[in-house]
Amino acid sequence: MGTGGRAATVGLALAAVAVVVLLLLAVVLIAFQGTSASGAQTYTIKNFVDLYREPFAYISFLNSIGFGFVAVVTALLLAVPMAWLVERTDLPGRDSIFALATLTLVVPGFFTAMAWSFLFHPRIGIVNKWLSEVFSVDGALINIATIPGMGWVEGLSLSPLAFIMIASSLRAMDPSLEESAQVHGMGLFDRLTKVTLPLLWPGILAAGIYIFAIALGAFDIPAIIGMRERIFTFSIFVWTQAQPEDVLPNYGVVAASSAFMIGISAPFTWWYLRVIGQSNRYAVVTGRNYRPKRIVLGRWWIAGWAYVGLFVLLTAMLPLLTLVWAAFTPYLQPISLSGLERLTLQNFYTIPWAGFWKATLNTGLLTLAVPTVTSLLALAISWVVVRSGLRMAPVMDTLAFLPHVIPNLVFAIGAIVVSLFWIGRYLPIYGTIMILMVTYVVTRLSFATRVYNGALIQLHRELDEAGYVFGLGTLGVLWNIVRPLLAPALLYSWIWMALITYRELTMATLLATGRNVTLPVFIWGIWSSDSLNQAAALSLLLICMLSPLVLLYFLLGRRSLTTA
Repeated sequence: MGTGGRAATVGLALAAVAVVVLLLLAVVLIAFQGTSASGAQTYTIKNFVDLYREPFAYISFLNSIGFGFVAVVTALLLAVPMAWLVERTDLPGRDSIFALATLTLVVPGFFTAMAWSFLFHPRIGIVNKWLSEVFSVDGALINIATIPGMGWVEGLSLSPLAFIMIASSLRAMDPSLEESAQVHGMGLFDRLTKVTLPLLWPGILAAGIYIFAIALGAFDIPAIIGMRERIFTFSIFVWTQAQPEDVLPNYGVVAASSAFMIGISAPFTWWYLRVIGQSNRYAVVTGRNYRPKRIVLGRWWIAGWAYVGLFVLLTAMLPLLTLVWAAFTPYLQPISLSGLERLTLQNFYTIPWAGFWKATLNTGLLTLAVPTVTSLLALAISWVVVRSGLRMAPVMDTLAFLPHVIPNLVFAIGAIVVSLFWIGRYLPIYGTIMILMVTYVVTRLSFATRVYNGALIQLHRELDEAGYVFGLGTLGVLWNIVRPLLAPALLYSWIWMALITYRELTMATLLATGRNVTLPVFIWGIWSSDSLNQAAALSLLLICMLSPLVLLYFLLGRRSLTTA
């Protein structure tokens, strides 16, 4: 079987999950470290006491809970009906809906946040300005800079992901019970509430847990919309502790805050795994060639497409049109025919191009390197989990899964701790593009291993054994047999990870410096300096540069996004 290649593959997989554990361990250890009166390092709970005594931390945490709850409700209310339309009805052109939802998912969260701020922010919202003029009132009639408002925008941003997860669950769920209920005279509404939704409940719950975990650590939308109004979520609280304006960072409290986030995420991880593990209880007939009898919509297909149009309008078109308007106008103003006379390219001319191209180079390097390295490491992990038969395989699979639910912000804090206090003297990666790459790779492992695990399970072991008979070692089997057969999954996941890397802001804001700034961080800096129209212009440039990857994903990507 080639013990050398087997050992190399297992070693590579162990090294990858070891980095995951190292970053989490670093956060926990620093959280309990302090300095005694003599200056010696000691272990203490002082950092947690300081966190406990900080009333702002309580407010921020409660804000995060409300923010996450609203995001989950918004995402599911939009996603569940659309998933049902695609998977259970004869809606014309339903295959294109999956592509539309997937494409809207790659729109950066800060892009959406900026657009909704331009529309409904209490100070700069052009819709609020227009409403104030029409109704002759002072103040904002619609205020997006609130916890429900920010949760709404986060839910819109994550609703395509919820749709993809729930649609996948509906596709895997056999519809025979629904059809039996129809035969026995049960109406459509009763079938939905008494059969379909109860059977789909594990998929809905899993999507809700996953979205809540993302929202708990989300930085971009709360930072863009809420920070100016002093409305902070817990992730913003952690960020302000790690990057204070006038004092040195308090990494002990930062680590304690992150350890607290790990503690909050742990039950959700357990719950998520339990829901996924018990989903087989909801499976009924499993014939591969079974096809559901789709519900005939008749003239109601118009209403179906109206709902889909509303979904695309809220998640993609409205933000895009708003940013286009802001990018080409000299100042924020309501959309009007008279405003067309003031359109200008000035916002593009005044972009700090030196910083832009530096950020573009860093982003391009990360976009190429992160998915490539992640694919290599994740394939090794998946081979150990699915093929090796080692006792440690389930443990390794669980460790690789942790970044799926634990907020990415925690791994960024862990990277700061390790690079500054543990390896800084020997391997100075802090402030370089390397620290971004390592952290991005760690947080993408869970997605890649989910995709590869499912693909490897579908490949019969006899193919591997045939390779061993012909003298191929483990590495030879992986390269000559497994790799070509997994090419669609490898390509799909590579493009998807490249898209997510390109748009990443949450971790980059903590890890970026003048040397390794990325495009999203560069735009965030322009926005923070109150150059709002210029930030809109930069966002359009970012989307234009992202378009080739999006087109490639659209042409070569698969119809479903495996996230569970």
